[in-house]
Amino acid sequence: MHQRLGKVVTYVNSKCRSMKNFILLLFLLLSARLLSQTVNPNVEFAGNKIQVLQAKENGTQVTGKLTTGEIIKTGCDHGACYFRIDYKGRSIEQNIGDAIAKMTIYEYDFGGDGDNEIVAVNSLFETSYIFIYSYSKGIIKKLFEKEILFYRIVLKKDHIEYYMPGGLGQVWNYYQGRFWEMNPVDEKKFIVK
Repeated sequence: MHQRLGKVVTYVNSKCRSMKNFILLLFLLLSARLLSQTVNPNVEFAGNKIQVLQAKENGTQVTGKLTTGEIIKTGCDHGACYFRIDYKGRSIEQNIGDAIAKMTIYEYDFGGDGDNEIVAVNSLFETSYIFIYSYSKGIIKKLFEKEILFYRIVLKKDHIEYYMPGGLGQVWNYYQGRFWEMNPVDEKKFIVK
């Protein structure tokens, strides 16, 4: 009787260990899946872009160099993240949100005039943002900011196309140093009689 009871206990213990191992494996897989939920935006460039730097987490100071020779740095301080450009002994700083999970900064010529604009794509854990700045000789100006989630964005020479799950959602044209939103117009309103 004791021998039979010992076999039953051993069988039950091995089943419990197998169940514990299964639950542990399931927990690890789910944890890895949740931690990898960083939104990766689908940003495409038509034409030449120059990747200046890529930062991968908060607090990490990453340094790059613009084509004009200025040093550009990223960082976070007191709950605000930024990129900073050093120009002739002074720093120009732009806020890019309260966190960085993965941020890439590019130079891209929207106007086709040889002046590169700065494009920053900041991917957080639940969403992503795109920022576009004009920059020249220590002067920076924000031209565009948009929460883009994981939708497809196409940056072209003179405009930005924003694709939602159903197709093309919005278009912003770059004209005279600014982005303008293009809206469809009802042609019937403009019929001359």
